[in-house]
Amino acid sequence: MTLEMYAKPFIASEHYYEFKEFDAPREGAYGVYGRDRGTIASSGPVTSYTIDPDGDGAASAFTIQNPNFNFRSLRSNAVFRWEYRPGLTLYVAWTQQRSGVATIDDFDAGRDQRALFDARPDNIFLVKASWWTAG
Repeated sequence: MTLEMYAKPFIASEHYYEFKEFDAPREGAYGVYGRDRGTIASSGPVTSYTIDPDGDGAASAFTIQNPNFNFRSLRSNAVFRWEYRPGLTLYVAWTQQRSGVATIDDFDAGRDQRALFDARPDNIFLVKASWWTAG
């Protein structure tokens, strides 16, 4: 009999700031909205940003969604193998995957681990029997 287990946890978070626009094609210079050019505004819990690229100029303002994120996932599996008799083997496998995304932009190991285990899992169970006979 053998039991093999594997788990792959993954937690990532990203915070974006200083939204930029290149000054000219094929050049590395850029301007930061709200500092070097135009304005940028958000309100309350930030779900989007409104950017006016030239302030009071003729260009129209546009809105972008908040790109900040916190992603969590866990993939795991376990395989139980039992050789009942020579040539007769039973396998029982269990696979679980769970994941979640939030619009928060900071990393908190305790909070993120709890949120990962609070996420609804997808479970798969498999049973296989193999029987080899001498030919």
